[in-house]
Amino acid sequence: MKTQTVELEQSLKLWKKLMIDHCVMEFSCGGDSMNEFTFLFYDENKNVLHSEDITTLDNFFNEEVFDKVHFYEASDGHYLGEFGTVHIELNDEGDDFIYTKEVSSEYSESVTEKFRFQLTDDEYDLLSEKISDFNGDGSGLVVNYNLDCIITDKETKTMSDFEDKILNFIVDVVFEHGFSEAQEESENFECNVQDGLDEENKTIELIISRSYYVIVTND
Repeated sequence: MKTQTVELEQSLKLWKKLMIDHCVMEFSCGGDSMNEFTFLFYDENKNVLHSEDITTLDNFFNEEVFDKVHFYEASDGHYLGEFGTVHIELNDEGDDFIYTKEVSSEYSESVTEKFRFQLTDDEYDLLSEKISDFNGDGSGLVVNYNLDCIITDKETKTMSDFEDKILNFIVDVVFEHGFSEAQEESENFECNVQDGLDEENKTIELIISRSYYVIVTND
């Protein structure tokens, strides 16, 4: 504690000697770790200061800020992390520093919507006669065939082409209630053939989920 008090007193004297107006720490964290962060020191004219003495203060705040400010590093799949600034200035008495954190938090939000997918005649016949359901993600389809069915070479080709079209569709489709920035390769989908087929229009219903980055600014 005595060492910390001495370091604080020395840093206060150095701050005043250099006529520093304020310091801004820029940071980001998440994924269970603190990412890179920097300290920028400004005079009253908002000029960035550089010197060996500034480096001494940088080293002081490099440890001190973590005793004064809490950073949320742990990610849980929904919460991804946070980024922002810590504004550092002298208190009114000039005997300590004030730390003000301004932060935006980043989340992963999953959106699920239903879409109609247009089928060819061959695709419709194959699905209606031999497939009970299918699901998957950007890496491919998992198909559950009806029991005791035989798949011809032509139907194998039809299914291969169908898979390619589905994988393109899930990436390109526009979600009605999606957010601005989608996470790459986050789509997955499922389909119950019996419930999803539309014989009149030759379409099938796909239930598609996609994850988005969502930024929340904390006041």
